[in-house]
Amino acid sequence: MDLTSLAKPKIAILVAFLYTAFTGFGMFYTKAFRGITYGSPEMMNIFWFFVLVGFVMTAFVVTRYFGWSVVGFRKLDSRKLLWFTPYLALLTVMWTLLLRGLATTSLSAAQWQLFAIAGFTTLFVGINEEVIYRGMLLHGFLKPNQVFKAVLFNGIGFSLLHSVNVFAGAPPVAIAFQLFSTFLFGLVFGLMMLKLNHILPLILFHWFWDFALFTAPIVSPQVATTVSRISAAIYPIEIVVGVLLWLNLRKKQDAILDKIGITF
Repeated sequence: MDLTSLAKPKIAILVAFLYTAFTGFGMFYTKAFRGITYGSPEMMNIFWFFVLVGFVMTAFVVTRYFGWSVVGFRKLDSRKLLWFTPYLALLTVMWTLLLRGLATTSLSAAQWQLFAIAGFTTLFVGINEEVIYRGMLLHGFLKPNQVFKAVLFNGIGFSLLHSVNVFAGAPPVAIAFQLFSTFLFGLVFGLMMLKLNHILPLILFHWFWDFALFTAPIVSPQVATTVSRISAAIYPIEIVVGVLLWLNLRKKQDAILDKIGITF
């Protein structure tokens, strides 16, 4: 398909749809043919291939139809990183628990290999999902006085992506909760993208967050339980930070577009 005739919002929707469909196929293959359910660290031994293919697609579309500065690789407003402080504090606690567990646990060579594969896979998950949703989808819909509409579409798309986890055996109740939590995450990180003016901090957080959650079970069930419980603190953080960000940004919509310096 020649995408040059499509507007950026349509290209962004198409890429999000294709990435969701391909991820869904990866989840189905993992469960149906390899017997591995969602959340198991072992799924990383298979899923790395799917996220790598997704990265190739994402990188091609960004390079050909958007441009890397358009999707968020711009000058970082480092003073605005203060908005990220609660997230970094929570991530520090999670990683402290993970590293303490590692220090008192003897892992096999196979487990260390799984750690490495998980690091590789979650890195590309972070890149793909942030560039597609906080990059292409968010920026594709940015128009004067419609900033929140763009943020909303990014949140909806990011939430729908996680519905495919049902194909990997995730329980429907867990999926319903994940749809809500990822929608909230998408909204807040969409606002954070506009505030920071750079996508890299979001990619790094996404990477370290997923890595901690997926590798904690390798260390021990106790570490996995503790890290998971601590991670739940992100929900009040997102609500408070999200409301404050929106109040701060809602009167600056035109200024945001001027700062980005992009015309769609």
